[in-house]
Amino acid sequence: MGAKKACKSIIGFLGCDYELFENEKSDDKIIGRWNELTEQGKQEGFFPLLIVSSGVLAESLELALKNAGLENTREGVSVLREKTLREAEDVNVQAFLDARLAEYMEMHGDMNILGEFKLAEPDGCFYCHIDMLKRKPHPEILIAKIPAKHPWELAAWVPMGGFNDCPSPAEQTAVFKYWHEKYGAVPGVVTYDNWEMELTEPPMTNEDGEALAKEHFAFCYDVIMQAGEGWDTIRARASALTSSATWYFWWD
Repeated sequence: MGAKKACKSIIGFLGCDYELFENEKSDDKIIGRWNELTEQGKQEGFFPLLIVSSGVLAESLELALKNAGLENTREGVSVLREKTLREAEDVNVQAFLDARLAEYMEMHGDMNILGEFKLAEPDGCFYCHIDMLKRKPHPEILIAKIPAKHPWELAAWVPMGGFNDCPSPAEQTAVFKYWHEKYGAVPGVVTYDNWEMELTEPPMTNEDGEALAKEHFAFCYDVIMQAGEGWDTIRARASALTSSATWYFWWD
């Protein structure tokens, strides 16, 4: 699916107001506008979401409808969204995360997956909208003004996931709600295989950071196992999370 066709498909799926940045060279302009819309949304009842347009994401949204036996219409998308939100209510987040953590810890019982704490700078930036090879924003970036009641519902508005070890949209929605209530986390960026979140109440101690890092590992295996050398342990991840205002998730 071509880039422009993919973008139109994503816009049609969302069915909400948006702003489109095409071949924008300034990261500051995009993030500045997202910050402005974040404040505006508090007054007008929407959450801005940076969406990196791609054929893979557009096809994923269409597949989500197909798998649910729904037509790609405004009504079909609405039914899918409500179905996802209902399923999210039935997810026991603690049990979900505990089970995945236990599985991954057992998989790596022969290595020191806990690791050691490290010196790390807190993070406060989004990355997924940047093409790191070209060192500039991706060619087509949407800021969707999503009229959701709650920020965690953005995972139901953009139902990516359910592949490999990536949680389903309903599981993502449930976990995002849990993290919003605990850390003030709000989804900020989505691609076909990434989520990034901004938060207001990060963990401030090694102990709290380790507890969160275990949740991140359970939610997103690759965020630790595909990390750079020396950062591929739970406590190294905890060190990076402590005091950080943004989170990054990636599924291969």
